[in-house]
Amino acid sequence: MIEQDYIIRLITVLSRFLARILFHKNSHDFPKALLEIQTTGKLLVGIELSLVEKLSASQLMSLFGGDTEVSMPKSYILGILLKEEADVRRLMGEQESSDRLNAKALTLLVGTFLAGGEGVEHRHGEAIEETLSALRGCTLPADLQRSLFDYEEFVGRYDKAEDLLYEIVDTDETFARRGIIFYERLLAQTDERLEKGNLPRVEVNEGLEKLRSRFPALASSAPHQQTD
Repeated sequence: MIEQDYIIRLITVLSRFLARILFHKNSHDFPKALLEIQTTGKLLVGIELSLVEKLSASQLMSLFGGDTEVSMPKSYILGILLKEEADVRRLMGEQESSDRLNAKALTLLVGTFLAGGEGVEHRHGEAIEETLSALRGCTLPADLQRSLFDYEEFVGRYDKAEDLLYEIVDTDETFARRGIIFYERLLAQTDERLEKGNLPRVEVNEGLEKLRSRFPALASSAPHQQTD
């Protein structure tokens, strides 16, 4: 209860600040929007957002300590604030800066979702989708691609996970082993769940055989599993 109350208080305050940030964006008062984001960062996560350019996402998350009840919501809020700053920078014509901020925001948002096994709040998944959309066409860091692969499988979008799998394998062939394990995990799912994830069983088997043919040296981690 203490954890949930703590998160609710943080999200309630965040929502008020986001409304103010949106007002400044709609008014095209970008300096005030950026100041609001900085103020929110200091109040809710206790750090200057200027640190963002100097630290990686994992380093930023480590600033909040090892208590996940504190670090997860704060990391999520930081991701939301970076997403907001990225949008302001985009509106100001600073696309390169916007892309960097969005990539770091997405790393935090996906990382906290996977670490908690669910969204910090009901808008968590929506925030991930919006950030992904903003980064469409950009080359994402390798670590972020791997996290997204895990995320897409976790939320049951198997077709998108498969797309990411081949993007990663094209630049890192060692990831093929994880790809084979991925397909074998899917074979243990029901046909209904595979259909819902837009990757029916026949395509799972085709993908598995394609990967095995491309990397014949990789041994199967488990036998085929069929679930009706």
